[in-house]
Amino acid sequence: MHRRWRKTWAALWLLATPSPCTQEPEPPRWFLTGEEVELVDVLDVCAAGLGLALDYDRALVQGKLTIRSEEGFSSEGMWALANRLLLSKKLASVQASGEEALGIVALGEAAKVARIEPDVGAARAGFVKVLHTLHYADPEKVAEPLRALLAGEGTLVQPIQDAHQILLAGAKPQVLEALELIRMIDSPTPPAVEAFRIRNSSPTAVTALLERVTKAIEQVGKFKPEGVALAEPASGTILVVAPEPELLWWKEQIERFDQVQPAVTRNYIPRRFSMRETAKLVEEIVRGPLEGAAGWRLVEDELTGTLVVTATSAQHEEVERLLARLESSEPDARIALRAFPIRHRDVDEFLGLLESLLKGVPLPAASNAEGAQNPTARNALPAPPSMIGGRPSPEASDLSLSKDSGTNRILAVGPPRLLDELARLIHDLDVQHPQVLVETLIVTLSDTETRDLALELQKLGTDDGTLWRLASLFGAGVPDATDGVLLPGGGTGLEGVILDPGSFSGVLRALETVNRGRTLHIPKVLVNNNQTAHLDSLLQQPFATSNTSTNLATISFGGTLDAGTSIEVTPQITDGDQLLVEYQVSLSTFVGDSSDPTLPPPRQETKLASQATVPDGYTVVVGGLEVEAETEAESRVPFLGEIPLLGNLFKSQSRTATRSRFFVFLRCSVLRSASFEDLRYLSAPALAAAGIENDLPVVEPRIIR
Repeated sequence: MHRRWRKTWAALWLLATPSPCTQEPEPPRWFLTGEEVELVDVLDVCAAGLGLALDYDRALVQGKLTIRSEEGFSSEGMWALANRLLLSKKLASVQASGEEALGIVALGEAAKVARIEPDVGAARAGFVKVLHTLHYADPEKVAEPLRALLAGEGTLVQPIQDAHQILLAGAKPQVLEALELIRMIDSPTPPAVEAFRIRNSSPTAVTALLERVTKAIEQVGKFKPEGVALAEPASGTILVVAPEPELLWWKEQIERFDQVQPAVTRNYIPRRFSMRETAKLVEEIVRGPLEGAAGWRLVEDELTGTLVVTATSAQHEEVERLLARLESSEPDARIALRAFPIRHRDVDEFLGLLESLLKGVPLPAASNAEGAQNPTARNALPAPPSMIGGRPSPEASDLSLSKDSGTNRILAVGPPRLLDELARLIHDLDVQHPQVLVETLIVTLSDTETRDLALELQKLGTDDGTLWRLASLFGAGVPDATDGVLLPGGGTGLEGVILDPGSFSGVLRALETVNRGRTLHIPKVLVNNNQTAHLDSLLQQPFATSNTSTNLATISFGGTLDAGTSIEVTPQITDGDQLLVEYQVSLSTFVGDSSDPTLPPPRQETKLASQATVPDGYTVVVGGLEVEAETEAESRVPFLGEIPLLGNLFKSQSRTATRSRFFVFLRCSVLRSASFEDLRYLSAPALAAAGIENDLPVVEPRIIR
């Protein structure tokens, strides 16, 4: 009878079956209950099946693996598989000196920990170290081809010239190949060693074909190759160890098999997980680091949500199997939670913007029906029908958004593909806004010229006892001719007096006044792009109000009237470092006293408001107001003042000319430096003028020992 026993271990189970010929049980084999298995379970199975003592940190070897085998694994095969999986995670099983148990360490530290094995073939560790003695070859020359074979992290090829030895460390299969290579090289007539680079295929595939061809040639018996071809995937080469005359034959065979495999381009649409994560998984699993890299190309078409893959037919089969496995995962696996930090904007404002974009707006979707009606719209290249389907129709309701005001983050729950699109949207919107330093120069210029010219004459006389006086008076202050006394000069300007006591007096007064005035207001304000800045410097003048009733009159506070400078500026940075500035400038002042205590004083206001485009860093005028007034007045004696030339003795003349100009200048400087170096440079003169210490941090080099 057949005897069968089974032992369950995690996702693996052991089966021993009798041989159909001898009815004796064959060595037990391990089978998988599923496609994925924990690496920890594989190690435990190897320890139990081979009686190994393993000492390792379980947290170091966490992770699930995909293993497919219909024929099962022997215990030795399972241990070899476990060592390959450890190497893929940059780990290695080693046996330290004086230790009975095997340990698992980082691949980079394996050469330091592993003991020197006396017999590599009997070693149980996956990573071994051996000291080999050379008989004929030079250690330095032997080390050159060995470094091409033992390539990768953690490997060691160290020639010891004085002892004529060479120290090797690496994965056990690689070390065994290296020892075989040394055996062929270290002979009285060493064979030639040459490395051939593989450009179109993979070294492993070409080496497998060469091995099959050499076996077939040996069976025919006409030619028996003596050389050996060793694949080196890490460097993309094949090492050939053969007699010198045989190298040409090996070269021809390698060139014959190193042919470009036909590549096919197909489109794949990830339905369950995000396009970026799916593309990364395909790159790591199907393409690998170097194997099969020739002719491989993967493009993420974000416009259509499609992966465009150019690869061989075998690689396309791997892609299809991988995507089929992803699509068969549980629906709950497609829901994820992510937190997006908002660095340059307020989280409340940003959350409102996202909700307004997503509220009631379906995201772009495609369907199988659309693809059938217009096959060239989404799939211009041939692709497997099973992989070209419509994406699910995600709505904005598939995303749930909230905020964390404490850390200024947006929390989002939804499908990974939508979260990736949200991440790209946040990356585009959450950018650092440049600042604008707005300097406003308000200039008021006033020019006044006044000219006064007056001539006064006075004549006294008597006629037959009658006293009479004839005078032309214009307010210049002619002295009395009867007392004969010159009064002291008064007022300003040129004054001339003629006095004939008791008879005649005359005064000439001339005055010209010239005033030049300039008033500057230079406010500065720092404002973010597209934000409004206000600057007000106002004087409040209070006034009273009178309330009169039948029996009582009261005076109370009536309010205030403002006068001063008021500026409002909103800059917007456009292309080409130009700024679109919306501004409003108001300059007001009190021009006199109130005519009534209960009324506010009179006020004059000059206001400019407009939009203008100004260049970055330049001072330009954006507004101005100019008022000119000229007045001429003449007072004269009728008829006498009209006589040419002589009439000037009987008139007074005055002329007044005023000119008032009001200008507004703007200088907007865009500050783009992320470290605020430009703001520090512009602040330095103002800090020095105000006598304030510049306490901005200074970055100095620091020596780290």
